[in-house]
This record gives sequence, structure tokens and C-alpha cells, in this order.
Amino acid sequence: LKRLHRLLTSAEDVTASDWNSFVTNGLRYRYNDSHFLETLGGLLDLMYENPKDQKDLIPLSTLHMMTSSHSQFLPTMLESSEEPSRSQAKGALVSLLLFLVKKCPTVCSINHFVVLLAAYGATLSTSDQKLLLLLREYEGNQVSLLKFQSFFWGPAAVEHHKTRKSLGASLWKQPSSDDVLALLKSDTMQQTVLKFPQRRRILPQDNTEMLYRNDAVDDLGSLYDPCFLLPLFSAILRPECVVDCLKFVSSQALSVTVASLSSYDSNLRAAAYHLLHCFYQHLEAARFREKRPLLYLMDLVKNGIRKQNQRLPFILTSYVTKVAQQMLKPEDHMYVVLNRFLLSHQSLDMRKVPGFTKLFYGFELEHKMEREWILSVLEEGLMDGHCYDLCNQQGIFQILLSFGSSPLCSERYQMQIIRVLCKAARVTKAAYDLPKSCGLLSWIIQLVEKRNLNQQLLSAMIDLLHVLWFTNLGRKEEKLDKDHASSSSSTHEKPQGLVKCLPLPLISEFLCVATAICRHLRLGVKAAPFSLFVQTLCSVLVHRGTALSVNKQSDRLTLHPQPLSCTEALALLLCWASLSCNSALLAQIQALSEQYKLRELMGMGKNKVRGKGFVSQSGTRKVNHLEDTKTLEEEENLLTDCKLPLSRIILHWEPAFQPSEPQSVPLANDTAHLLTKWSLRWLVEVTYDANRTKELLLWLEKVVVKPRRILKVVMQDFGLKADLLQLFHHSFEARHLSSVSTGAETVQLFTNIMISLLETQENLPEFHQGVISACLPEHDQSKHEAGLFLLSSYIHELWSGASSAQLFLSHVSLVTRTKSKGQKGSKTKSQTAIRAICNDIIAMTS
Repeated sequence: LKRLHRLLTSAEDVTASDWNSFVTNGLRYRYNDSHFLETLGGLLDLMYENPKDQKDLIPLSTLHMMTSSHSQFLPTMLESSEEPSRSQAKGALVSLLLFLVKKCPTVCSINHFVVLLAAYGATLSTSDQKLLLLLREYEGNQVSLLKFQSFFWGPAAVEHHKTRKSLGASLWKQPSSDDVLALLKSDTMQQTVLKFPQRRRILPQDNTEMLYRNDAVDDLGSLYDPCFLLPLFSAILRPECVVDCLKFVSSQALSVTVASLSSYDSNLRAAAYHLLHCFYQHLEAARFREKRPLLYLMDLVKNGIRKQNQRLPFILTSYVTKVAQQMLKPEDHMYVVLNRFLLSHQSLDMRKVPGFTKLFYGFELEHKMEREWILSVLEEGLMDGHCYDLCNQQGIFQILLSFGSSPLCSERYQMQIIRVLCKAARVTKAAYDLPKSCGLLSWIIQLVEKRNLNQQLLSAMIDLLHVLWFTNLGRKEEKLDKDHASSSSSTHEKPQGLVKCLPLPLISEFLCVATAICRHLRLGVKAAPFSLFVQTLCSVLVHRGTALSVNKQSDRLTLHPQPLSCTEALALLLCWASLSCNSALLAQIQALSEQYKLRELMGMGKNKVRGKGFVSQSGTRKVNHLEDTKTLEEEENLLTDCKLPLSRIILHWEPAFQPSEPQSVPLANDTAHLLTKWSLRWLVEVTYDANRTKELLLWLEKVVVKPRRILKVVMQDFGLKADLLQLFHHSFEARHLSSVSTGAETVQLFTNIMISLLETQENLPEFHQGVISACLPEHDQSKHEAGLFLLSSYIHELWSGASSAQLFLSHVSLVTRTKSKGQKGSKTKSQTAIRAICNDIIAMTS
């Protein structure tokens, strides 16, 4: 179907009979197939573009009738399961109906509203947004939903239609506003207020995408669509309608309306202002206990608005919505505090957070409750740059940082302040400004180094560091990856001056924070925060290398980068091993920590590194979570995904020798052996990656081969030797399958490393150096590729410890005795080179 959609470019390519057969058979046998429905919807625009070519085709009205009268139409439209296949089929069917209605408006009928409203969920999911567009098309074709006299949606619409049909027109009555408000789910309304879609347009513009998307929200189906709710509220707030104002507030319908004032769409804000005016009139005539505080709150908001259709910062709308909900709880302490503040003002100042200083520095007995309340306003309301500017002008972030580092601040407040900072860090301007002007990174280091640090606080700071770094980084890393991929496939390199990187001092600050956190991983973190930390540290180290190369190309003075220490690298491995229950790695790190008295690692592993004790503890953890299998699978997937960034982090470790510490040399050697072993193991377990292999080989050459201190130890580790030989084999296979020049460099580098490791063995053949010089002649580069191929067979044979290379010599002698066929091309050149090298080897050994 995808190929048909791609190849069909004109209506003349298909006959009318074939098209009609395709439509009828497809609707008959593949009605629930989303791929068929998407292909059909995509081809309709092509086939029915010219009215002259539609004579023999199935009319669009008939096609709409065939689609809507199908036996699977109602089950597909009313499907409410969360299975991807079912939801995709429903979305594709709604898209098909939307196209048919646009092309043939005569098919619109008021009787369709029952099914459409029953299938509608009033959310921002893709299918619901398409259904709302379909309802808007009906409205545009003079089929009004207001005349249908029913505002129910979902299953309630079906039940209402049944009741209306059974009782008849005489006994049926129009549903009240209470019935409509009862359909609103409290959890969904709360999420809509907290994550209000500020970029949603109530009237879609031409030449723009019709559907709303937001990557920051995991599930748009958990939010109500304000483009449906606001017209719905307008219908039930008409002057002739009776509205329960208390229920309108308690159901958070007022909160959604107030949150709409922060929308970037002027039409949506105008609709919200209209609703507030209508609700104010109903509220004046209502009679209930909380009427006067709500009226005064609305007067304060109205008096604070200075411009027509003014957009309010989201943090102010969050404040107003929380105050409105608090007005319904007169028994709470915050009811008295907020009313006291509101009664002392005639209008709300829209240039600052109302009452922040009084609530944060309260002196009453319940001052903790007041502080938590205003911090929750900041946590929920920091949505965009306008909110950050408003808080920054008021000096809120300086206040939070100074209080968060003081002894008066409890752990509960610290967690709340970190959540506020994490919300602010998602704003690009705040993420760059807070470390620069407020010293946020130094503040994190200060908290990390405190004695009373615990696992929960450490996880929160990891989350803050992760958000802060990747918001600052933006899309620079993606662009660098694309440039790296394009430069590896082409011979022209991108000028380093065009690469945009973060300033090196800022990168160094992030690295200092990451290393400080790394030293405290002994507290034990869960899989999710550990995964975030590993991703962040890997990204910082990789970006630092790019920034250093850019500065070097520009002839700027830079300091030598500080590599990871042995303790930091081993702490990362130990944390991963303890979370993944890898007893082999745990035992190896435990032995190192006890041998060299590494207190950081010994403290980290008291409960985790003791073989059986840790296994029993992890077994208990698994037994306690057997009911939540999905969570365990997610943790396992997170730890598996950590292998790639961990292996890249290991490549930034270098041995550091300190004359004052005699044990630094053996510790560096044992650490290099351990890191080499596990980075190789992780690289072999996944699909071969040429770039990762080359990075590892360059690191091995610098850390293992050139110092030559642990070459014999590596050759005595049979597991490491097997992994290295397997990776060597994969690199040669990938070299023959691809024609990229980087593959030849990788194979050459790998061969040199393998030869260096082989030469540590004492029982090498006498003609070893002769084979090397024959296969890799210094003055004849044309024989290098053929020589590398022959050397791979030689290395494979000697890698197991054989003292002679009889199989290799037999292969060489067979090549020399084989007659060459009369072929032309590159194969003949390579065969000639191989034959010449083999003749040299035979002459040398005879």
C-alpha cells in the first residue's frame, strides 16, 4: 500500500474499473486496516482532483455512504481501547470522513452528530482533534450542533440518544448544565490546567498544521481540548440558562477558562474573556456561601487588566486558579491568609507574583503551609520566558537559592525548590541565565557536598542537572551528529569555525557538578535517575571534546582537559553493576576497592557488593515487585540503554600517576584492564558500529598499547581476548561490505593493536617480523589492503597461543600455486597484490 501511494502520481495511471474494485474490495475486507484507510484517504485527493475524470469513478457521496453504513463503522468509531492498532484505525477512518466531507459537503446531516459525538472524547488526542475538525466542517455547512440540542459526548451521548428516542419528544427534556459539567473528569481537568496548551488555536489558520502537537506532554489524550470546552461553556452560560456556579468552580471549568487567558492565540483569549463576563453575571445572581470571595477575586483580576484582550503570564493564571479553588475551602488556614491579602488590594499587579514575600517569609505558626503553597504556585506556573522574566524581576530565584542552602531549609523545602528550578530550567533563557547570574551550578555542588545528602535529594539534583544541560545544549548535539555523519561519508570536512558550541567555562562547570555527583553515587540511586545522569555526563564529555577541537582550530588558548579519575570511573561501573545485579563486575570492583583501600567505593558497596548478600537483597526486591512486571522491564531496558553512554564515558578516562602515591600506578593498571574488558564486552553485545569501534581503538592505543604496562595482563584474560577477536572479525566483515574510507583506517588501526598484543607472547614464529614487513611494506601502499587481509588470517591463527602458523603457510602456498584467471578490474589488482605478498612470504620461509 505504501508503494502504491508512492508510485501513483496521476489519475490517468489507473482505470476507473480498477479504482472502483480497489475501493469496494478494500472496504469489504480491510476496513479495520489503518494502512488501507490512510492509503485510500491519500489517493482520494489525486483521483478526484479533476471533476472531468470522475465520471466513471464511484461518487464521493456513495463512497461516504459505503464507509458510514459499513457493519464495522460503529465498532471502529466507538472503540475506546488504548491499543495502537485500534486507535490508528479510528484516526485513519476519521481522516477519510473529513476528506469526504470537505470534497462533498452535501453528505452532511444532523443525524451524524450522534455517532460523531459518541466517538468524541473532548481531548487533544489525534483522533479527537480530527473529530473536532469534522464537527467544524459540519458547522460550516449549515448543520449546527446547537440545533441538535445535545452537548454530551462519549458514552453519555449514546445513552442520551437512547433515552431521547425511547421517551419521545413530549417527555424528553434538554440536559442541564449540571449534567454537562458532570462529564468532566477531575483528573483530566487538573492536568489541563497544569499543562494548558498555550499554542492551541481555536480557529485553525490556512497554510498551517491543523493538529496541535507538544513534545513536552507525554500523552495529549490526558488533556481536554480548550477549543471544545470554551464553546461548550459558552453554550451553558447563556443568559437564559440556569447554571450552578458552585459546581462550575468546583469542576475546574472556571480554572480552565482563567488558564485560557495565558494563551498565545488572541481569539482563544477573547473567548475566555467572554466566558468570564458571562460567568460574572451568573455569579452575581447566585446564592451560596462562597459567592462574595469569588466575586471579589474576579473584580481584582478585572481591575488588574489594563489592555483589551491582554495576555496574562501563566504563573498569574495558576495563582488565580489556585486561589479560586481555595475559596471553596473556608476551613483551611490558606483561606484566611489569601482573603486577608486580597482584601488589602484593589487590583492584582500583573507584573509580579502576588503575595510571594509575605507567604514565603511568613511568621505565623502555619508559616510552613504558606511557604509550601506559594512554592507550589511557582512549580506549576513556570511555563515560559514571560513567567521567568516576571519571577526574575522580583528576585525570586535569588531568594530560593539563598534559602535553599541555609540551615533553616528542611529537606522538604529543598526538594520543592529543586522542582521549581527544574521547571524553570526547561525555559531556554532561564537555563542560560541562572548558572550565569545566580550561580546555580555552584549551588548544586554546595548541596551535593552536604553531610545530610540522601538518595531522594541526589536524584532530584540529577534531574535538575539533566534538564539544565540539555536545555542549554538545545539542538547543537543533533547538528554535530549530522555533520559528523555527512563528513564521514564525504571527503570534504566542515570548517570547525561554523560549528556552534557552548562556552568552555560553562561546560567545565557542568562537568564539575557531574563529577561531584559521581562521587556520591554510593548513596544508591534508582535506574531512572542513574540513566539520566549517565546520559548527561556522556553528553557533557562529548561536547567538551568538540569545543576543545573548535578552539584548537581557532588557535585559542585552552587548558588541558581533566580526565576522569579511577574512583569516578569505577563508581559509575559499580552503580550500574549494583542496579543490574551483575555479580561478576561487582566482585571485581570489590576486590579493587579492598586492595587499594578506596573508601568511596567501599562505602558504596557495603550492602551491595558482598556477592551473596547483595544477590539476596536484589532477590527480595524482585519478589516485592513481581506484581509490577512492567516497571521491572522498564528498569532493565534503562540499564541496557546505559551501556552505550557508559562505554563512551570510559573513553574519557586516562591513567593518572601521582609521585606522592605509590599505589597509583598499579591502581591505574588494574582500572585500565577492568575498563577495557567491560567496554569491549558491551561493544560486542550490540550490532557493529564503525564509529564506536574506532573511538575504542584510539583509546586502547593511548591507554593500553603505548604504555605497554598491562599488555601481558590483557593477553592472559581469555574472555577479553575472545571479545577482542570477535570485534576484529566484525570490523573486517564490515570493511568488505562497505566502501567508506574510514573502514580502512579502522582495520589498519585494529591490526596494529592486535600485532602489538601478539608480540607480548614469547613463542612467536621466527618469520613473524618478515610476515609483517611483507604484508605491510612501508614504500608500497598499493599492497596494504591485500596485506591486511592476509594478516587477519595470520592473527586469527596465532591469537589462541599457537607457536607456529602452519595453516597460514598452507594458505599462502595454495595461493602461489593457483593459476590466475584472465579477469579485469579491481579484483585482478587485489589478487595480484595478494599473490605478490604470498611469493615474498614463501621466499622468506624457504
